[in-house]
Amino acid sequence: MKDINIAAVLLRERKEKGITQDELAQYIGVSKASVSKWETGTSFPDIAFLPQLASYFDISIDELLGY
Repeated sequence: MKDINIAAVLLRERKEKGITQDELAQYIGVSKASVSKWETGTSFPDIAFLPQLASYFDISIDELLGY
């Protein structure tokens, strides 16, 4: 089974879009600290946020997870 690589994908997509962690956090409705933890791999986004994140970055959920 492939490892979930959402941290690197989130970081890359956010930087490509030119937004801050705070801006992404406000869009999703979480704290900036949550986004930071997602990007460092300390924690994962709640499964309910995956469709919203994928849609925001215009990628599939599989791409978001690094598959």
